[in-house]
Order: sequence, then structure tokens, then C-alpha cells
Amino acid sequence: MSTYYDFDKEHDKDFLRAAGKQLIEKVIGLEIKLAQANQLAMLDEQIKTKLTGELLVLRRMIFDSKQEKKDKLKKLKKEKKRKKINLIHNQNENKSDLVKAESKTSELTSVEIEHKLDSECCPHCSENELKEIGLVEESSEFDVNATYYILKRHKRSKYKCSHCFKMTTAPGPQKLIEGGLFSSQIAIQVACDKFEHHLPLERQRIKMENTGLRVSVKTLFSITEHIYNLLFELHELNRQDIIEGTYTCIDESPMPFYNTEKSSGYAWTISNNRGAYYQFEPTRSGKVALEMIKGFKGIVMTDGYSGYDFLCSIEGILHVCCWAHVRRYFFNAMSENDHIGIIVDLIDELYGIEHMAQSYADLKYLRETRSLQIFNKIDSWILENDKHFLASTLSGKAITYYINQKCCLIHFLTNEYVPLDNNMAERRQRCPVMGKKNYLSFRSINGADVGMFFYSMIESCKTNGLIPSAFLLEMAHKKLKNEPLQTPYQYALELRKKIQEKLNDELSGLKSTS
Repeated sequence: MSTYYDFDKEHDKDFLRAAGKQLIEKVIGLEIKLAQANQLAMLDEQIKTKLTGELLVLRRMIFDSKQEKKDKLKKLKKEKKRKKINLIHNQNENKSDLVKAESKTSELTSVEIEHKLDSECCPHCSENELKEIGLVEESSEFDVNATYYILKRHKRSKYKCSHCFKMTTAPGPQKLIEGGLFSSQIAIQVACDKFEHHLPLERQRIKMENTGLRVSVKTLFSITEHIYNLLFELHELNRQDIIEGTYTCIDESPMPFYNTEKSSGYAWTISNNRGAYYQFEPTRSGKVALEMIKGFKGIVMTDGYSGYDFLCSIEGILHVCCWAHVRRYFFNAMSENDHIGIIVDLIDELYGIEHMAQSYADLKYLRETRSLQIFNKIDSWILENDKHFLASTLSGKAITYYINQKCCLIHFLTNEYVPLDNNMAERRQRCPVMGKKNYLSFRSINGADVGMFFYSMIESCKTNGLIPSAFLLEMAHKKLKNEPLQTPYQYALELRKKIQEKLNDELSGLKSTS
């Protein structure tokens, strides 16, 4: 049973003074423990809020649609897709003209097959009195010719001169490798099947074996590497095309690399509406980005990765940041706070204005008027609500991200050539990312370099409306004939000019006849 001392009966001042000090120390100790407990409770609450937000984001990523759009935007997104509305910075004149030209000439091969009865016996009365009356019943079906491989045996005739008695041999086909067994076409098909359609070499080997062609995976990579060695100079020429544009987007993604340390490298890319250039490096250092944009003067679009901060100090470079990443932070924050969706709505309005522009002059006017008003609303709301959210919450992180990137986000208002986001570079990473899901990793630095070259050519061809396999085969033939090579952008530009000249000739011919 607790006992209490009756201080009312105590008259010793020294004792009372000592007892008071002891009580004060105990009170201070309890206050410290209470403060520590409150601090731990606050920390637990922050951790709980953080984990709750992250759990909500993970649930959305796993169970919900991967597209970052609100319900009211789904109908608008479908309408834009139906009308093929595209941001002006992503438009490529070569692609639009070539696609239009191809759409007029590309048609399926049509074959008519007649079906006749084997006998004149009537299936109804069994009499041999059937006669063809000239009517037919039509139906259609799509069919396919299965891929097959041909073994060509080239026989080069020999000739002897009756005057000098010297021998002459008829020229043979141009081969990828002197004395090699595989044509340039089959090597390019192997490369495109792997790097464009993400089909591992082992699966290609099995398909070939099923059609009668027995070849090893090592041989398939070898002929792919020969195409790479033959056309390697296109890699740097393609980079030069890109850095001659008004802007470029940079991004990187982890790429598994088979080595003893089991470490990952990175697939770096720079891209714009002229094409894409890939480079494999074992590091994520910003020095790689500096190397890739060497010689470039203009606008560089990146995400908020701190490794790109050095771009702000380079003369001739305007470093801008991505609004899509800002939107993603606030979109994720909606999992824990629906009210923060007002920022997502305002950013969507920015994109709506971007889609209204038909030219850079239109875009300049729209940004200086309507976009500026929306930006001021975004900025005012964030500054007013900055202190209302814990820094560890998703909402707090979204606001912090915006404030940290604000100086690089605002440039689009004063420069119409600044893209609104880095989505072009993000899309460029889809090709290697889909590839690594199928063939897991590169087994050597050389193999990674081969992959980056073909990714560059394939994505640049897509940007310019070219078929990658057809372009690579054309360039291989040019190289074997010692003719100068052309990048996808240069080739598409020349092709576009030829199409326009042909159209002009046809129009002038119509005018002269009329």
C-alpha cells in the first residue's frame, strides 16, 4: 500500500527545499518522457499515413487501370484518339506525308478461287442434268502464307578469252559476309524480330528449325552483329540529326546486364520528332547525358532526377522539366485526398490547350493567354496549401516536387518550342523495356551496344513513318555498293520530296489536259 508524506507537519526548510528539488526533477523527467511519447506517436502517425498512401498507390497499380486519367477524361481521351489529335511538338511531317502516301497504295493481295462441282449429278434427284447458269455465290476469308526459308545455290559461269587465254567469272550476289551462308535480308529479319518484336533468338531458332533450317543461337547473333558492324556509322549520324533539332528529351531506364556482379546497366535515350538515339552505360551518372547531347544547343527536357541538375549551368542549354511527372505525383496523392484532384484537373486543362494549337504561332498565343491563367491558379493553390500537409504524405511529396521543379516548369509559358512533358522519351523506353521482359538481359557490353543501335534505327524509322526492316535492308545494299548512307530522317525527307514532286507532276499534267 502506497504511503504519502505529510508535508504540512514538516517545518525543516532544508528538507522541504531538497524534497521540492526532487519533485521538480521527477516532473521534468515525466515531461521529457511525455514529449518523447508524443514525438513517437507523431512519427508513427506519419509512417502510418505514408504506408497507407503507398498501399493505396500499389493497389491502384495492381488492380486498377494503369492509365493515369480521371473518369471524366476517358471519353475525351477516346475522342482525341479517334481524331488522331497529337501535340504539335511530337508531329513529324515526314511521317504524316509518308503514311498518307502508303495508305493510298498499300492493299492486301486479292486472289479469286473458283469452286466447281466434280460431277453433273444433281444432289437432289440424282440425275445427271446439272448445267452451269453463270451465277456465283461469293464469300471472303483472310489467309496467310507461312514463313519459309529458301536455300539458293548460286552458279557463276566461267569464261575463257580466246585471245589472252585468261579466265573470267560472272559476278555473284552481294553477300553480307564473304563466303557466308546467310543473306542480308535474313540477318535484318532476325535483328528486327528480336529488337522490334521482342522475340528472343532461341525462339527464332526453334521457328527456323520447324521449317527445316537448323542454325544455332550463336550464329543468329553473329549475323545480327555483322549488320551492326556494316551500318554502325548510322548511329552517330542519327545522333547528329537529333541534336540539330530545337529540343531533345532525355530519359533512362534500368537494363539487366549479365555479369559476375549481377549489376544492372542503363539504357539512355535522347529523342525528339526527328528520331531516337540509345546508348547503354553501366552508370546512371549525368555525365552520360552530357556525352549524348554533346554539340547540342537548345531545349533539353528531363524528369526531376537530380542527375540532370547540371544542365541548368551549361551555356546554350535551356533545362526544362516535365508536367506529366508533376501530374503523376498529384494523381497518386488523390488516393489519400480527393481534394488535391483540383491540381490534376488544372494540369489536364493545360493539355487541352496544347491540343488546340495548329501551329507554333497558335501555341505561343494560347500559352501567353489561357495557359498563363491556369498556371497562376496552380501556383496559388499550392502556395496556399503548402503547410497543410505533412511532408511524408503523398500530398506533401507532390507539393514539394512541384516547388523544387518550379523554376524549370515555368519555361513553357515564354517559349513555344518547349514541350509540355517528357512523354516522348518515356515512350522511347517502352521498346527496350518490353525487350528485357522476354530476353532478360544482355550478356556482354558488345551485345548491349548492338541492341542500342537497332533500337535507335527502329524507333527513328517509326518516328519518320518508315518500315524498319525495309530501311535497314536498303541501307545494307547501299553500303555493300559503297554508296553513302542516309539516316531514317534524311531518307524519309528525300522520300517525302519525291512524293511531293510526283504529286506536283500529276497535278500539272491534269491542268495541261484540262
